[in-house]
Amino acid sequence: MASGKLPWELEEEILSRLPPRSLVRFRSVCKHWNSLFKDKRFVKKHLSRARPQFIILTESKKMYSIDIDMGGTIEVRELSYDFHCQPMKTKFTTIMACDGLLFREFWKQGVAVWNPWLRQVGWIEYKDKYFHICGVGYDSCRPEKGYKILGYIICIRRVSDSLQEGYDKVAIYECASQALKFIDTPFNHWPTKDPLSVNGNLYWLAQNRETLEYFIQTFDFSMEIFKPFCLLPCRKDYCSNELVLTVFKDDRFSLLNQSFETRKIEIWVSKMKIDREEEVVWIKLMTLPTTNLPKLDYKYCGISYFIFEETLIMCCGDDETGAACIYMVRGDMFKKIQIDSGIVRFSQCVYLPNLLSVPFVSHQV
Repeated sequence: MASGKLPWELEEEILSRLPPRSLVRFRSVCKHWNSLFKDKRFVKKHLSRARPQFIILTESKKMYSIDIDMGGTIEVRELSYDFHCQPMKTKFTTIMACDGLLFREFWKQGVAVWNPWLRQVGWIEYKDKYFHICGVGYDSCRPEKGYKILGYIICIRRVSDSLQEGYDKVAIYECASQALKFIDTPFNHWPTKDPLSVNGNLYWLAQNRETLEYFIQTFDFSMEIFKPFCLLPCRKDYCSNELVLTVFKDDRFSLLNQSFETRKIEIWVSKMKIDREEEVVWIKLMTLPTTNLPKLDYKYCGISYFIFEETLIMCCGDDETGAACIYMVRGDMFKKIQIDSGIVRFSQCVYLPNLLSVPFVSHQV
């Protein structure tokens, strides 16, 4: 009788197409599968086929992962976590995503490094309790990822005998060496919203204070410098429109432009993957004339979206109540689903899961 065992290449191909929760369960099937799921090549292949998911934190301190298929079916999972501390106030909580890992800051306490799928948590505690996290990345020029945290410490300096002033001192925490070092660089373009972590570097919208033009600012963790990355395909006016930047297909930019007057939305995407050497070329992906989406101005927390198969999927608070909602728009189709009654304090679109273990153990620096 012929053996029913599949060729290993075909077996790997089938596994790469399974949903994330199945892979987590199947880790215990055999040692070969468990080793495969830790392989970086397999993880990258699986992520290339995965839809992004939303991770949201509400005012009620509940966290959810939200998976959406194109038929409009929404799977909501409340994420259980075991952090050894609680935020003093929800509004002081910052959550950053980098390669499927979540870095949750607890103001004046430390940072939890969290893989919600594997239910693993690492902990970083700073000696200087006033270090504030802005983003997470790594040196992409090195073969092994050494995660780094960009942030700042609020310092005081005396400008006269009777006057003192505060200023931000830029610092980087290197997770491998557990060292905090300062960067001697003046900088005035701190992100007003959480930056994106893409291929090891940080990106966010910034404004030139002289020309008032908006552009994408970056922090390069390899060179440890701030620099302008590219101009935007459309203008920003405080009185007429709102811009939201996100990641498209894991390695490109997507920019949403909403008109306040008509609620019309334009979606722009970068033509090629994000690269430090290539000039960014923008193309208009779609225009949505709908007026049913919420007005996005003054929502400083909790706006995220992604594009999948010509569908705009957005997570943000309801205009009237602030309750966490999912919106889906494709052509004439419009859906709105309320997820939680609590106000959205954080929302991010992430490519989960990272099936690799959290690379940190609990320690204090």
